[in-house]
Amino acid sequence: MRTYIFLGVILFLASCAPSRFVEPLNKKQWAVGANFGGPVIGFGGAVIPVPLTAIEVGYGLDTNLTVHGGLHTTALVFGNVQLDAGATYKCIEQNRFIPNVSVNPGFNVITDVTNIDDNDVRTKFWPTLDVNAYWNYGERRNYFYAGINNYFELSKTMANNQDQAHPWLFSPQIGHILKGKNRSWEFTTELKFLAPNVDNTYSFVPYRSVFGKHGATGFYLGFRKMIGSKK
Repeated sequence: MRTYIFLGVILFLASCAPSRFVEPLNKKQWAVGANFGGPVIGFGGAVIPVPLTAIEVGYGLDTNLTVHGGLHTTALVFGNVQLDAGATYKCIEQNRFIPNVSVNPGFNVITDVTNIDDNDVRTKFWPTLDVNAYWNYGERRNYFYAGINNYFELSKTMANNQDQAHPWLFSPQIGHILKGKNRSWEFTTELKFLAPNVDNTYSFVPYRSVFGKHGATGFYLGFRKMIGSKK
């Protein structure tokens, strides 16, 4: 039973937020934003996305390099401090049908502080890697993107000292960024196919997936405000 709980938890953690900063910011530009959404579940006869929330901040170190971090606000409600951070680097420039390509190494860490008074504070850490291709279009340089999010489990065992069955979780994703006037804001929509390599049949969360009994489907909305340097 604890194995099935573990599978539900890792699916949930891998679905906490959409892609961060697929396209790097301009040099010395700041951005602050928030996102809403999560994996789709069955709830009272309906199918809805879990209403997870997070806030984010990013800064353009250079034209092709942005550092960023996020705080998962829903996790705080349940006594967990969950953070993610990383850096987005554009390694290929768009050329006609060849898309821009960005890589985003980072990490996700969560600390359970519900029993902090008893000095029982537990922390888990996961390295992550996003790779995305994106195509700018139009005067405001909106873009579509497609890529893959990767989570890496460092622990060699699961609950009850079972061998680690899922050291790597991957989640393909597609999305669109709509930019406002003067590119001063961005609105994000993303569809993510969460962990299609994981059987969700016995998860304690009633996930719904386009792949049936594997993984979950996630849907996200986000808004971001740009501050400072503009192209």
